Amino acid sequence: MASTKATTTNTTSALLFVALHVSFGISYFLTAQKIMNFQLLDKNTMQVPGLVYLADVLSAMITKKLASGSNGGKTATMETRRKQTRRNEEKRYPWQFYVLPVSEFVGLTLAIRAMEICGGPLYQTLAGMQIPMTVLFSSVLLKKKYTVGQLLGVSVVICGLAVKASEVLGADGNQSKTTTTSIPILGVLCAFVSGISYSMRGILMEYLSKSTKNPPSGDEMSFAMGTFGLAAFAAYTLFVTVPNKEDWVLKPMKKSLAANAVSSIVFFYVANACARAMMAKCMMKIVRSSGATALSLSNAMRSVGVIVFTHAAFCSVNAKKQCLSQTGAISAALVVSGGLTYAYQTSIANSNSGRSAPSSKRAPAKTKLSAATNSERTTTAQKTIRKRR
Repeated sequence: MASTKATTTNTTSALLFVALHVSFGISYFLTAQKIMNFQLLDKNTMQVPGLVYLADVLSAMITKKLASGSNGGKTATMETRRKQTRRNEEKRYPWQFYVLPVSEFVGLTLAIRAMEICGGPLYQTLAGMQIPMTVLFSSVLLKKKYTVGQLLGVSVVICGLAVKASEVLGADGNQSKTTTTSIPILGVLCAFVSGISYSMRGILMEYLSKSTKNPPSGDEMSFAMGTFGLAAFAAYTLFVTVPNKEDWVLKPMKKSLAANAVSSIVFFYVANACARAMMAKCMMKIVRSSGATALSLSNAMRSVGVIVFTHAAFCSVNAKKQCLSQTGAISAALVVSGGLTYAYQTSIANSNSGRSAPSSKRAPAKTKLSAATNSERTTTAQKTIRKRR
């Protein structure tokens, strides 16, 4: 009874964070589109990735500061402080932790490039490739098993994305003039590599959260990804943007400020940063509670939401591909239904595993990703024993 109650609570919590992740993700995308429409800076400045990384770093720092401040008033014993100091000294992140920022950087950079080449609807459709990729990587690298019901939910999501793809590619008969020759190959390639990178990011976060001895917190992972990306953005700005500041910064800024209110520009920049920060925190919660596949499904539902709200915000005669059609509505219904099916089947699987699990703790299964980490743990343990001697 207790395990069933705990499973229900965990499922409700996971669904809540999925809903928040989708909501903040839609807000993030729409505000980013608005920022691009302002044209305050040239697109070559890569301002959107820079804002993303800045939001990640500031969010992690603020959360850490608030956490330390709330614990500051509590009197800690010398023994507690000694244990905390020893834990910090012995804490060694596995190599997967340092690969994570690279995976995020490649995924985000290529995703933005794909959006520029393909446009929003086509990119959002291609991003659905993350779902089968994540399932494949989870099965191979994490030895994760999926039930028939979970795979059914994933299949429904893929069908929904395929319906949208048929519309975008002109296979629904409404755009008969559109052929496969008009599909930007470079954009599709960027979206494909970005999908692989984002899928690996989810796998790495799930592994670090559940399979390591001293798992890094979500804020630590966000800070690592943000710091790496912000450093790369700073180097790009210094060596590429600054030499072209006249055409990329000064002229566009002067033109944009003449056409848009400063308060409106500031509002959307701040809103974009806040939406990104909250989306990142929800992303970490989803990975910790439900895994990388759940994150991919949440991203799929977010993509459908983006398409729906883009219709309301940006649909016009000159931007017909941003408009929601009957086919798009069917796609949205399938994706949401598949995501809910996966969530429901996952709760059933967790409930059954909780009932059948023995009272003693199971030994964690070895995975391909854990080979190097086990060696690192042995080395750390040997060093600790030598110190105590």
